Amino acid sequence: MTLIPSQLLRRFAGRCLLWSALCFGIATSTFAQPLRDPTLAPAAAGVASSSGPQREEILKTGSISVLKRDGAHYLMIGTRLYGVGQRIGQVRIERITETEIWLREGGQLQKIKVYSGVQRHAGVPPPTSKKPAVAPLTVRPAQIKP
Repeated sequence: MTLIPSQLLRRFAGRCLLWSALCFGIATSTFAQPLRDPTLAPAAAGVASSSGPQREEILKTGSISVLKRDGAHYLMIGTRLYGVGQRIGQVRIERITETEIWLREGGQLQKIKVYSGVQRHAGVPPPTSKKPAVAPLTVRPAQIKP
């Protein structure tokens, strides 16, 4: 059986393609990294993935926010929302307002201000005068000369 050059070339190309696919498959499986769970914190961050926020993180004024949804206030730490009565570790949330949060830990009640140095006051409306602020202008029609 005699093969013509085009048939030899096809066999050679087919074998080269087969060997390259095999080598590529071995190389990618050897150097591949295991897939990481996207719901867990990265190991380089040094954060324990199973525990929630620490007490110091809760008590820091700059790390907390208050969100009002459907008339109820929620404490927002990172991407999590906590309502009144919920626990964050050993700390229980007693009350949440726009400016303050009350936390109870071991029978001790502590008030945390959400915005330090900010005070809330009722706004005073500006005084109104009965005179208009600007006198009305009288405008005369322009006279056109032919």
